[in-house]
Amino acid sequence: MQKVLPELFEGHAPITLHNAFHDALEALEEWKEGNEEPLVAVDGYNVPISHIFARMSACTDLLPLRTRDVLETIVDKGSFRASGGSFYADGAKLVMPICVERLTLSLLRPTASLIQLHKACVEA
Repeated sequence: MQKVLPELFEGHAPITLHNAFHDALEALEEWKEGNEEPLVAVDGYNVPISHIFARMSACTDLLPLRTRDVLETIVDKGSFRASGGSFYADGAKLVMPICVERLTLSLLRPTASLIQLHKACVEA
């Protein structure tokens, strides 16, 4: 199977991952609790945002201001600054717990097919 997300090279990510990280932050910001995990297009493939954050969790590249601004709307500015948040890795480590929480909530949410099955059993 082909790897969609490129590897880091000595802590540095290609611009493709930088852009994917920014897009993933925007998707996280719009992600409603209980909904399925958003996907971001990377080189023509749809990738779950948690995979992008995980890949960038060791990236030592500096966050650009536009990406920091989006990140600070998601997490508390104080916690971002307290983390020394200058690198992609810092941002990824702050948003990964949010992803885990929302993924857990989406798994706990009954799917439409389960609800229909329950209704059919009750009505029978």
